Amino acid sequence: MATNASISPAIPFLHKHGHESIVSLGCGISINRIDNHLRLMMGLNLTYYVGIDCQSPIEFGYNELFMDPDDGNAMLARYYRGKPDRFFFEAVKCFPATFVEELAGLHCAVVVCQRTFPDCRWEEVIISMSPKLVLQEDLHGCERQQLRGKQYVRTLSKIRRYGLQPVCPWPIFPWENNLVLWRRRDFDKALEPGVKYRWLRRIGRLIRGRGSKDPRVQVKKALKTDK
Repeated sequence: MATNASISPAIPFLHKHGHESIVSLGCGISINRIDNHLRLMMGLNLTYYVGIDCQSPIEFGYNELFMDPDDGNAMLARYYRGKPDRFFFEAVKCFPATFVEELAGLHCAVVVCQRTFPDCRWEEVIISMSPKLVLQEDLHGCERQQLRGKQYVRTLSKIRRYGLQPVCPWPIFPWENNLVLWRRRDFDKALEPGVKYRWLRRIGRLIRGRGSKDPRVQVKKALKTDK
């Protein structure tokens, strides 16, 4: 933990630029597999990619920077209008020798927890940072931050909206996303579909003529599937 005599430069940086930053907590000494991070960065029109870790130094794993190199490089070229090197020279800010707990109370736009070590419980720090979205990915054998009921809700619609892709799914579970996306309750609430009334909308669609000719049969099926 930093003392007053050794404050991490991440603190004044996030004080100034947190609202336009995506922050990867415990990013490790090699930043890699940032495909979904970049999608969120583009989707929210953010300026900075911030890597935080207690270890030193923090470097880019260029051979593993993207899960899909062609798509990743295309995203960089599109976002930076044909000058993808701007991402590395202007957007990326790495702060080694910085503990996650030092960031308590510093706002940022998005938090990423990728391959978090077991027993690293950062829920309170994350909540104090008040990010719009929290992405947890590459979860096998790693710690999951439990944000349910703490001003955040899990969102599937935002996964689709930002085009997030599965991260290293196990071969025996090829359908899994291996990621969780949390939305702050007051962020984009108007655009979030209401799960509470989803079954009513489904009944309405069926009554308007979709499915069986006998809407009573389909209504019963719709009610069963929404339980």
